[in-house]
Amino acid sequence: METLIDLLLAFPLVFIISLLFDGIDRKLHARMQRRIGPPIIQPLYDFIKLFSKERIVPTTASLAIFTVLPPIAAAASILSASILLASLLFGVSAGGDLIVVLYLVAMSSVLVMVGGSSSGNPYGAIGYSRKMSMLIAYEVPLLLSILSVSLKVNSLSYYDVISTQIMTKSMLALAFPSMAIAATAFLICVPAAADAVPFDISEAKTEIVYGPLIEYGGPFLALFKLAKSASNLTLTLLAATLFFYPPVVFRGDPSFELTALALITCLVFALIFWFLTITVPRTIFARFKVGQAFKFYWLVALPLSIIAALLSVLGL
Repeated sequence: METLIDLLLAFPLVFIISLLFDGIDRKLHARMQRRIGPPIIQPLYDFIKLFSKERIVPTTASLAIFTVLPPIAAAASILSASILLASLLFGVSAGGDLIVVLYLVAMSSVLVMVGGSSSGNPYGAIGYSRKMSMLIAYEVPLLLSILSVSLKVNSLSYYDVISTQIMTKSMLALAFPSMAIAATAFLICVPAAADAVPFDISEAKTEIVYGPLIEYGGPFLALFKLAKSASNLTLTLLAATLFFYPPVVFRGDPSFELTALALITCLVFALIFWFLTITVPRTIFARFKVGQAFKFYWLVALPLSIIAALLSVLGL
C-alpha cells in the first residue's frame, strides 16, 4: 500500500517534469537552428489546449480501440517514470522493476501502433508497419544492455542497481568495461525508442503525415504526446542512473538521506542525456530509411549489447 502511495505521489511530478523537459528540448532545438523557438512551457499550453478540444473519432475507426488506448498509453508511460522517481525519492524497491519499466515503455509504443492502425487510415497502417520494424530493430539491444546491468549487480531491481553504485562510490559505466559498452548500446537505442529524428520513421511528418497519429486530435492526441514525453523521461533517467549515477552526492549512504539533492542531480543528468541523444540527433541528422535504421541497430547496437552481456557474465 505504501509503495502504491509513493507511485501516486510521483505521478504529478512526472507530468510536470516530462513536459518541462520536452519544452527545453524544443527550445534548444530551435536555438541550434538559430530560431527563437517556443517558450519552455509550450508543451503544457499545448496539452491544455488539446485537452479542451472536441473528441473526434473517424467513421472508419474502431471506436473502442481508438478511444481507450490513448489514456492507457499515457498511464503506462507515466507509471514507468514514476517507478524510477519513487525509487529515487522514497527508496521504493521491487524485484524485477527494471523489466516492468521496459515493458511499460514498450507497451506505450505498441499502443500507439495499434491505435493508429485502428483508425482505418492507410497512413496509420504504414506507420504501424514502420514502427513494428523499428521495435524489432532496437528493442533487442536495449533489453540486452539492461540485462548486462542486471548480471553485473545480480539483481533486476532498479533500487539495487542504484545502491550498488552508492556503496562502491563509482559509476558503473566508469568502473567496468562491460558497463561502458552497455551504456553505449543503450544510448544508441534511445533516439529510436523516443521516435526522434533520424529514427522517427513511423511518424515521418513529411512522408506519412504523423503515421499512427494522423487521425488523432484533441484529448486523444494530448495523451499520446504526454505518453511520448514521459517515455523519453524514463529512457533518459534510466541512462543517467543505471550507468552514470552521481555517487559523490550520497557519500556512500544507501539510505538516500539526501533525496531532494539526489533527485535534482539525476534529473540534471537525465536532461543532459536527453539533449545528447534526442535533441542533437534530430537537429543535425536527416531521417533514415527503414532499412538503414534496421541495419544500423543490428550491425552496431546489437553486437555492442551482446559483447556487454558476455563481459558481464565473465565479471568484467
